[in-house]
Amino acid sequence: MLIYSDENLEVFHRPGSSSYVLATFNEMEMQANGRRFWGQRFCENADITAVGFISRRPNWFPAASMAKASVAAAPILRQASERILYGHSQGGYAALRYRRLLDADIAIAFCPQISIDPRAVPFDGRFTSHFVPSLHEDMEIAPAHGVGRAYVFHDPFHAVDREHAERIAATQEGARLVPVHMTGHGTVRAFAGTARGLALVAACRADDVPGLRALARAARVRAAMRPYQIALTAITRHPAWADRLRERFVQEFSPVQRVNFLYHRANRHIRGGELATARDMLVEAMALQPSNAGPARRLQELDARIARMGKAAATL
Repeated sequence: MLIYSDENLEVFHRPGSSSYVLATFNEMEMQANGRRFWGQRFCENADITAVGFISRRPNWFPAASMAKASVAAAPILRQASERILYGHSQGGYAALRYRRLLDADIAIAFCPQISIDPRAVPFDGRFTSHFVPSLHEDMEIAPAHGVGRAYVFHDPFHAVDREHAERIAATQEGARLVPVHMTGHGTVRAFAGTARGLALVAACRADDVPGLRALARAARVRAAMRPYQIALTAITRHPAWADRLRERFVQEFSPVQRVNFLYHRANRHIRGGELATARDMLVEAMALQPSNAGPARRLQELDARIARMGKAAATL
């Protein structure tokens, strides 16, 4: 049932049999459509009482809208014995940023950002195009936002996500870091499935950190993205190994993963002076995903470089 809507987000209530209420926050790839919220299938399968906050676009849940939405959600949240916030990426940010606003007992955040304000996170340009000063003033996660306990899941090999996680842990008291190696920015997907999701929530409710780490180890070993993530990580230091992993597991890579691997591997070839090989990879990436501007832009830059080198050689 839709209980709140404005120009930035929608909020749904799903009654269930759980003694706790799970407040979920979507990642940027999912957007509000008036019918569903992020994590809805999990809540339905497990019959969990839920309040689903879903953004209309990648907007990191602006504080003004969340303040109004929290009023609509308050009666539902107050009736529960525990309030658990749950989200990934921009949703992970919201789960940590609005802990106090929603009087949370527990926050479960996957790959969160501490902010997308370019002044606050000069090390991360992935999401700064979504920063709007009028919406995101003072958006950075701060000590005052912390209440209860928080669990921050991230891949330590993902340097940018690790930086965000460590800054958040240093800022918010009660935030525990839970490493999930070789899952990249898709850590939450390693915990897909009703049984695994319920085990995760149960361990967080019990503050069972050893159990959480064991669950994370088991999840990452079985994670579908693991071969891709290992291959991608190997590009920098062990490119030949990365190539062998790609050859072996490429059929398991999603189209996006194939393009991303080719893009980063091409960049490694460029640094090594292997421009023709890099060009072939970028052309292959463009054929796989014509709408992706990254490989096309990189190919344009590479062709310009090759042309300059040709002119310079001709003048010798």
